[in-house]
Amino acid sequence: MSHYRVKTEYETEGAYGSVEKKTLYAHHNLSCDYVTFYDDDGSVIFTFPDTMKNNIFEAMKRLEHIHKSGTQELNEGIQYLDQSDLKKLEL
Repeated sequence: MSHYRVKTEYETEGAYGSVEKKTLYAHHNLSCDYVTFYDDDGSVIFTFPDTMKNNIFEAMKRLEHIHKSGTQELNEGIQYLDQSDLKKLEL
């Protein structure tokens, strides 16, 4: 029943283009194979199972950089939204 409780700093945009430093906290629960992220005030951001190969965190990393290097071609597993997606998201 091991746990790792770690943190790191990151930056976000504040008012008028200023930069705010924030802390991201993570709790790795090795007995349950889950990682939970918390924001500065201790609120849960999200939790994901870290043993699944295609978990939400992996999907988020894919969506961060969508194009193949030096091209406008989408990376493997990335698709443009279709009309039903746009409607669902009200975009």
